[in-house]
Amino acid sequence: MTGWLRRRWRLVVVRGHSMAPTLRDGDRLIVRVGRTPAAGDLVVFRARDVVPDAELTWMVKRVHRIEPDGAVTVRGDNARSQDSRHFGAVPRAAVLGVARWRR
Repeated sequence: MTGWLRRRWRLVVVRGHSMAPTLRDGDRLIVRVGRTPAAGDLVVFRARDVVPDAELTWMVKRVHRIEPDGAVTVRGDNARSQDSRHFGAVPRAAVLGVARWRR
């Protein structure tokens, strides 16, 4: 059962302030792996797939729009966030999943 849960759900710890005031540094998110995102969802994706020199492994952003090819345009809730306005759409393959709960 543990392996099944790990394939479907992940715990992600938020670092930084790009999603403030919605999320704070240190918040924990339960992420549904493989879930198809919709506009307004919070998604977790591999940072290096969109920002090659990123020091972060994962990024959390809000889905702004779904592109016809399945890529997602993302925005941070903080006005000074680095998001799709800076690095473009996030390929569907880079998305880990959709945040479902905050702890």
